Amino acid sequence: MSFSNIQSVQKTTTATAINGRTRLIGLYFTHTATPATLTLRSGGSGGTVKLTMTSPASAGSQDLIIPDMGILFEDGVHATFSSAEITSATFLFEGGAAA
Repeated sequence: MSFSNIQSVQKTTTATAINGRTRLIGLYFTHTATPATLTLRSGGSGGTVKLTMTSPASAGSQDLIIPDMGILFEDGVHATFSSAEITSATFLFEGGAAA
C-alpha cells in the first residue's frame, strides 16, 4: 500500500484545473438532463486528449475512480466543458497543484 497526498479541485467552466505533472485518480461531475461531454487534456486547451466522459440524457452526477496509479497528465489537466449542461467537475489528483 502506498501513502499519498491526494488533493482536490472543483471547476464550473472550461479551464485549467491542475498545473504541472499530475496523476488523475478520480473525477466527479454534475449535469443537467441534456447530454454533454467533459474532455480532459494534458498540455492546455489544444493538448493531448486523455479522457472524455459523456453525461446521459438525465439530470444527475457521474463519478469515476481510476484504478492503479491513475492517468498521467504530463503537463497539467485542462478541462473542456462542451456546454453549460456540465455544471461542475471535481478532480481528485496526486502531484501538481490546483489551478
